[in-house]
Amino acid sequence: MVRFATGPSPAFLNANPAEIVARYQLPEKYFYLPNQFYTHKNHQVVVDALAIVAERGGEAVVCASGSTEDRRERGYFEEVMARVRSRGLEKRFRHLGMIPLSHVYALLRACTGLINPSRSEGWSTTVEEAKSFGVPMILSNLDVHREQTAGMAHYFGTDDPDALANELMRLSEDSEGPVIRNLLPDQDVRVAAFAADFARTVRLAMQA
Repeated sequence: MVRFATGPSPAFLNANPAEIVARYQLPEKYFYLPNQFYTHKNHQVVVDALAIVAERGGEAVVCASGSTEDRRERGYFEEVMARVRSRGLEKRFRHLGMIPLSHVYALLRACTGLINPSRSEGWSTTVEEAKSFGVPMILSNLDVHREQTAGMAHYFGTDDPDALANELMRLSEDSEGPVIRNLLPDQDVRVAAFAADFARTVRLAMQA
């Protein structure tokens, strides 16, 4: 199996994270959820967790971006946002819509943590991107998530908003405030290893 690693193009890293955060009127501490609004991406557990955080008097803001159309289950985005409104979480769950990729990377570099609550997932691109910058991650407790992060993340059950609320509050409290991350020094090594594995797999397939 070839496990890919991402290497963001410098062209997508030219946006100033502080300016992008201000543009979307986000607080200094926020969590980023850049998943498409597909049913299996499980946004509703995040909304439920934010409601628990609010009940406990905690502070946590989640900004989401990505497509709102799921042809397999139309109306899913509207259902999620209706849940947000019914619980008074409009200031805590912010949907930014489809945004430029340079803004995605800027928000990722400045966020308190990345959230991926998916019920099912492949080798996640968003997780790889977070790894590239050393972003703390809160992930659903899938085997692939644990394998992809080598256990170096925070995990919660896909139907356990209480556990997610605990992680949101813990990471928010542990964060010292605004931060802008750059690519980690080992990023080129990871991408080179992926390229070598891919080339090796192609050669073996052709020989077969």
